[in-house]
Amino acid sequence: MQIGGCIATDNDFDGVSYQPVWPGTSKNFKDDARLHATSILFSSPLFNGSQNFDRVAFEADLPRIEAADFGGACDRVTGAGCVNPPPGANFYPIFTTGTSTGSCMWQFGGTRLKDTTNTFGGNSTAEFGPLLLSLYPNVGFVPRYRYNNFRNVLSTNPCPG
Repeated sequence: MQIGGCIATDNDFDGVSYQPVWPGTSKNFKDDARLHATSILFSSPLFNGSQNFDRVAFEADLPRIEAADFGGACDRVTGAGCVNPPPGANFYPIFTTGTSTGSCMWQFGGTRLKDTTNTFGGNSTAEFGPLLLSLYPNVGFVPRYRYNNFRNVLSTNPCPG
């Protein structure tokens, strides 16, 4: 049965977004260009309009989407059942860097985009890193901790603007 889309949160991760139909998912550059849209390309943001950030981070809010209140198996208090890539996903898009007109550019999709220079591990598990435990304000100033994201902070900015 084909799935054409979802009308709410795709908490079983079986929709079109989680299939290998993104740019950079075909082994052949010509087939990829023919079958998939062009990748999203963007330069690194600048601080105060002219200064590069020293480092970058990748973050995905998969635990929140995988949470029990959305029908998933992720326990956001303990982190049990919170997984990346998400269950049911045949593909999870990632950021890569490449060159365009001689400049470093960020790309979004698969790892097989033409002129790619860095795939940051080549999959969502490597790129988005481990679970991140976050502190949230709570009634009575009692701390409340939740796992709502996977996060990987790089020590440098691999694609300065």
